[in-house]
Amino acid sequence: MKVSWEWLREFVDISLSVDELVDLLINTGTSVEGVEVRGEEARGLLVAQVVEVSPHPYADHLLLCTVDTGGKRWKLVTGAPNVRVGMKAPFAPPGSVLPGGKRVEARTLRGVTSEGMLLSERELGLSDDHQGIMELDGDVSPGDDLQRCLGFPDVVLDLEITPNRPDCLSVMGMAREIAAITGSRFQHPYFSLEEVDEPAERAVRITLADPDLCPRYVARVIDGVIIGPSPWWMRRRLSACGIRPINNVVDITNYVMLEMGQPLHAFDYHLVRGAQVVVRRARPGERMMTLDGVERELEGDDLLICDLSGPIALAGVMGGENTEVREDTRRILLESAHFDPRAIMRTSRRLGLSTEASYRFERGVDPASCGTAADRAAYLMAKLAGGRVLRGRVDARAREFEPRRVYLRPDRARKILGAEVQDEQMATILSSLQLVVEREDDRLRVEVPTFRFDLEREIDLVEEIARIYRYSRIPSTLPRTSHNIGRLTPGQVVRRRMRRALSGKGLREAINYSFVGVEWREILDPGGAYLGGPPIKLRNPISEEYSELRLSLLPGLLSSLRHNLNRDMEDVFLFEIGRVFIPQEGEKQPLEEERLAILLHGFWRRKGWRREEERADFFTLKGLVEALFHELGLGEPVLGEKDVPFLRPATSCRVQLGGLEVGIMGTLHPIVAGRLELPSEVQLCELKLKPLLDAVPEVVPYQEIPRYPAALMDLAVIVDERVKVGSVLEEIRRAGGEELREVRLFDLYRSERLGEGKKSLAFSLRFQSTE
Repeated sequence: MKVSWEWLREFVDISLSVDELVDLLINTGTSVEGVEVRGEEARGLLVAQVVEVSPHPYADHLLLCTVDTGGKRWKLVTGAPNVRVGMKAPFAPPGSVLPGGKRVEARTLRGVTSEGMLLSERELGLSDDHQGIMELDGDVSPGDDLQRCLGFPDVVLDLEITPNRPDCLSVMGMAREIAAITGSRFQHPYFSLEEVDEPAERAVRITLADPDLCPRYVARVIDGVIIGPSPWWMRRRLSACGIRPINNVVDITNYVMLEMGQPLHAFDYHLVRGAQVVVRRARPGERMMTLDGVERELEGDDLLICDLSGPIALAGVMGGENTEVREDTRRILLESAHFDPRAIMRTSRRLGLSTEASYRFERGVDPASCGTAADRAAYLMAKLAGGRVLRGRVDARAREFEPRRVYLRPDRARKILGAEVQDEQMATILSSLQLVVEREDDRLRVEVPTFRFDLEREIDLVEEIARIYRYSRIPSTLPRTSHNIGRLTPGQVVRRRMRRALSGKGLREAINYSFVGVEWREILDPGGAYLGGPPIKLRNPISEEYSELRLSLLPGLLSSLRHNLNRDMEDVFLFEIGRVFIPQEGEKQPLEEERLAILLHGFWRRKGWRREEERADFFTLKGLVEALFHELGLGEPVLGEKDVPFLRPATSCRVQLGGLEVGIMGTLHPIVAGRLELPSEVQLCELKLKPLLDAVPEVVPYQEIPRYPAALMDLAVIVDERVKVGSVLEEIRRAGGEELREVRLFDLYRSERLGEGKKSLAFSLRFQSTE
């Protein structure tokens, strides 16, 4: 948001320099993106009055003018179509310098010497208008210094307002903030509104058909306006804040919006059918033409301002072309309303239509300011557009908006801040922010006005005290803790060992969003046999691809695989450590469960001159999991059969540790892979992290290195096909005793000589004793 220094000083006395104020704003939470000085280079510009105009003797499109600058007359050549005798205009005599640094000199145009030039608004840097000479109004005289008359030089601050501070999206809001941090007095704008006897309530009727989205709508009626240009001081301020001047009525609505933070809209009263305003949701298939000349298709979530014929404005976003203020407009229906921020945000984002009004409504506008802003705009229309204000506001309310009450315990605030801020000083700081503070026993009762949406709890008040008191004055202290400072927790140590182990095997760590789309659940596990559910949906997702909290890490890894394959990256070996969100009964917070997921795809080893190529398969994944368990001192993982919907049945299995199921692993099912547009040879594993962390031994016991050679033995057994290798391994380990150090399967043999339904398993055994 851009704000003029000169405009700010109408509401607060600023005794600091620009640099000092910028530093103060930054240190109290308002980021200053830039500082622009307008008109600083301009020198020697004057106010001139045109005293004579005649045609150029050698050019049809040029004119000869004589201007008076308070006792001295200059002859010049101009092509401006609006120049006339008696007008007062900006004049640059020879030797003067324009904004931007351009020096003006006398020159010859078509055989006639031009002593200086009359200036347009664009040449003065006030706007992009260069259709004619800028006409000066107000109490100015020929020969006056133009910089003084125009308020040059003016400093414009470019501020970044955080989303939680919509009260600062106005000149008054920033002036209130500056008054609090500098200790100056904040001055409300003074105006006296004169009304005619005709009551406004007879001229317009308001119906709130959807009070949840529009709880308050204020209307004013101004009769007899004359549409024309705004005075130069208003155009200059609007241009400084980045808004293009249009005409006096529209400019006044923008001016009050910038001044007070309340967006307004002016309708041509005679184009509002039936003089009736209805605030409702859009109907299916409804369309309207907005002021930008685009016909827009509306949806049921869009809030509309309508008359008896249909939509006349997109509430809080943009007005309709059918009721816009034109040159022949004589009566104005002025809107000042409060809209639900979420409704305006949905409409603005869906249509890709962001305006100054929607920007403010999305963040929150003070509902109590509707009436005052309407009065302020009506006053300016009467003063600057010759209007007559009808008596009274038409104020439709669905509910009242009361100040919020928050209690502050000064002792608690001092403990949090770590600074000895006295009770009276806290009360003074909060009062400077326009909060009403009263003492109540050992605490402060604080009435929070409706323009401060962000102050809801005691800790919010503590933060405000810290800001205004200055963070630099709060001493730095280390937090008290029972733990050793600067060391990793045991869980962090184990996670680091996991990352190093998997990275050392050639895997890369992935970090994905915690949000996924509905399609993953529908493709991977439509019945919820593994993922469970239903998942927790986001109220306001950034897109449909991120509309739910994830129930598994695997969708993120599969999405990363697809992203890489689309870019011809075939060898993808990833792991991720992150949280999933398991819904609980009722309205309880979801259970956040930490997991480890692994994905393998592609060539685990590429072909070399001494080796053949090897693709990552189920056994590659199994070896990785076994190596990880060994690295953590967990022993051998036990694999058991498990039907996982998105894994191939032949390799779908559970991973067990100490008799407890800790995860699943297997190969992606070909049908599921086809739906995801992925290859079928994708290996997946997902493990629960907590049981692994709990099982990791705190101390690794020392074992003496054997001094005696090992005895090697090969053993082949014939078993039924249905017998699992794991059960045979368990039996061999049990029978081998303590001196059996290692047993490894090295051959699987099938033959008719073994008999039907038989297989031969060959194991290598290593026995070794320390004695």
